[in-house]
Amino acid sequence: GPGPEVLSGLDVIALLGNQVIATLKAACELMRRSLGATLVLSGGAGHSTPLLYDNLRLSSYGGLVRQGLVRETMAEAEMYTAVAQAAFHIPAGSILIESRSRNSAENARFSLQILKDANRRQRTILVLQDPTMQRRSTITWAREAEIAGSDARVLSHAVFVPAVEPGLDGMPRFPAGQDQGTWTLERFLALILGEVKRLRDDKDGYGPLGRNFLPHLEIPAPVIESYDRVSASRLNALSAR
Repeated sequence: GPGPEVLSGLDVIALLGNQVIATLKAACELMRRSLGATLVLSGGAGHSTPLLYDNLRLSSYGGLVRQGLVRETMAEAEMYTAVAQAAFHIPAGSILIESRSRNSAENARFSLQILKDANRRQRTILVLQDPTMQRRSTITWAREAEIAGSDARVLSHAVFVPAVEPGLDGMPRFPAGQDQGTWTLERFLALILGEVKRLRDDKDGYGPLGRNFLPHLEIPAPVIESYDRVSASRLNALSAR
């Protein structure tokens, strides 16, 4: 994780709505080690919301679900807040909640506005997101900050790098432990295939020729070749389940 010199200079730790419990734990632990930072919890209701709830219910934070502090009707940012306060004892005054966003651009845009409205410093921002979306989300935050006229330095912290290994049936599987509080294999495949679609700068992507959430990005040829290979295999059908 980030060293003491990075943590001491952080103004904002931003956790973006996703289903991976390790990102929530890492954001809260980093917050407890940072002096004077603001914890921004961003995420409305979307595809990941019921998956986040289920993962929380089955995690070490499941007691908060049973106590009614985490409810499936909550936005992702509200679930995060309940855990941050009850399990990590992070003061309410150190947390800003953004619970309207539905995509990565809104995560950034709405959060930056909330920080500005609250008059919080935002010169250095550390972004945490589902590892499959981490790079795109950080680029999106940097772009939205620039559009907003902010000179914020946006840093990325991937909590872990996802891995797969060959299974006995010839299909990929997660290494031991990576299937806890993360994704099903079907969901993981859908996410990584979806990332390539979003990163592509065409009418269906998130670049200037599409939804304009990202600057133009060049995707390395081996990545496109791997994407095409997986899309043409039985893994593509698995990802659509």
